[in-house]
Amino acid sequence: MTSSQATSLACSSILDNDLYKFTMQQAVRQHYPNTPCDYRFTNRSPELASLPDKAIPWLNQKIQDMARVQLTSEERVFLETNCPYLTKDYLDWLQHEFRFKPEHQVKIDLHQETSINGANGNSGSAEITITGIWEEIILYEVSILALICEAYYRFGDQDWTYTGQFEAAKNKSERLVQAGAKFAEFGTRRRRDYETQRIVLEGLIAGSPLPGNAAPGQGFLTGTSNLHFAHILKLTPIGTMAHEWFMGTAAILKDASQANRVSLERWAATFPGQVLGIALTDTFTTKAFLASFKGALARDWVGVRHDSGDPFEFMEKIIHHYDHDPLVGPELRKTKKIVFSDGLNTDRAIKLQEAADAKGIQVSFGIGTHFTNDFRKADQEKVKSAAMNIVIKLHTCAGKECVKLSDDQTKESGSQKAVAEVKQQIETLWS
Repeated sequence: MTSSQATSLACSSILDNDLYKFTMQQAVRQHYPNTPCDYRFTNRSPELASLPDKAIPWLNQKIQDMARVQLTSEERVFLETNCPYLTKDYLDWLQHEFRFKPEHQVKIDLHQETSINGANGNSGSAEITITGIWEEIILYEVSILALICEAYYRFGDQDWTYTGQFEAAKNKSERLVQAGAKFAEFGTRRRRDYETQRIVLEGLIAGSPLPGNAAPGQGFLTGTSNLHFAHILKLTPIGTMAHEWFMGTAAILKDASQANRVSLERWAATFPGQVLGIALTDTFTTKAFLASFKGALARDWVGVRHDSGDPFEFMEKIIHHYDHDPLVGPELRKTKKIVFSDGLNTDRAIKLQEAADAKGIQVSFGIGTHFTNDFRKADQEKVKSAAMNIVIKLHTCAGKECVKLSDDQTKESGSQKAVAEVKQQIETLWS
């Protein structure tokens, strides 16, 4: 099967999306109901991959088709069984009231540019905006990113096939298992297409023992962030929160210096008992996060997630932070976990696992693009087929511009004025 012949099943299920979009949707409904916001699309590497103009009608139609998608009774049973932290009230609303309304919520404009590498025909920069009430539009992000990738590889770069994808995924899985790494598949948003994610997950499963059957010292595939594939392949759904939870909270508070603490407290109120207790650290820099993440917060939360900056430096910083917190200390720190999820490949994950083993802290890995968009050109096997580097970020919330600083300046989002304001606010944390 070639990319042009494959039947697209993308977004034909409401669960073809990442778990953390649903957990955040529940939290938003509880804490920030009826809050207006908008999201905007950014292509971080347009010189590598931009949508050809002939991809736009297909993309737009697939987005419009989302209006027919809804939670089925069978899918609800899956969520009730595998995600017990999703409440009956929320699932009732999701099944019976929530519907995508793309005709009114999603707008796509294409600005023509000179044809670039990999595109057939004219291409341009796509401007995509998603506008509405936060809880009603929060599920679009991952689905639309997946559709944009599929549109590009259907109508732009077609020099690739599925050949070898199962074997490559199985090999990656076996290497990670041998290294003792616990890893999840996080690749929905940047997958080459739906079929690629299915093939890759089947390869990862083939290369890993079941979580309960791993021998001492062995790693294993912990699950997938994609609820649909977790459902049909009988995997554990993996995920907690994303940057937008902190970004939106900061905008609503109008004070980023309080956003990390308030975001964590409100999250724990929605999901008590630390059932989803991995905290994302870098929305306003890890330095600002750690200024709030101390005492009871550091003690009670299961661990932290790394998503930008040097991961080895991050590990040292987190260990030092835990060891010097009077409510944690070196012994309790050994029970804490770091989840790494930034641009990982097999080699880097193995090196991080080795470092964590030496330093005495638990780690796991969420691996995305390296699993679901790792291809060679069909006619030049030694040449990589470029993966898209695209994001959709919360732009405004409750009338206030949203900002993400990150530990990597290339991942910053927000206008210069808004970024400067947030930087000034967080400086109060250590002044």
